[in-house]
Amino acid sequence: MSYDDFWFIDTRVQTRNLRRWLIWFILLFAFVTVGTYLAVKTMYTDITEYSIRAGNPSITVTEAKATNVNGYIKGEVKNESDSEVNGGYLCFVLLDENYEIKGTEYIEIGNLSAGETKTYELKFKRDYIKHFYLLTIPEKVL
Repeated sequence: MSYDDFWFIDTRVQTRNLRRWLIWFILLFAFVTVGTYLAVKTMYTDITEYSIRAGNPSITVTEAKATNVNGYIKGEVKNESDSEVNGGYLCFVLLDENYEIKGTEYIEIGNLSAGETKTYELKFKRDYIKHFYLLTIPEKVL
């Protein structure tokens, strides 16, 4: 046996091969990552039909999207009064395309001083949500 028979000792060829495999791995990783990101993003559709019932604090929805298995709702809660708001919940009633209730989710508002704004994000795992009602309630309803 000669020195050249041991491929792991011959560093000239091995480093070139390792460099090639590393470049191929990085390219494949980037391709799969970008492809997965684009595939997942295109599965989300906007939830355009919703109703908000709230007095003070006022509630806005900035983004609402869903897939066939999950979704999310983002927005803001703003105290427009001169006094502090203590407690309460945002209640999300999630509905399918036939306006049948698929579930109810809650987010605690907490304390809001006068003029304060908080952002919220609800992530839900419900099937085929197309509509929702959003209202403020003093306590969770089980």
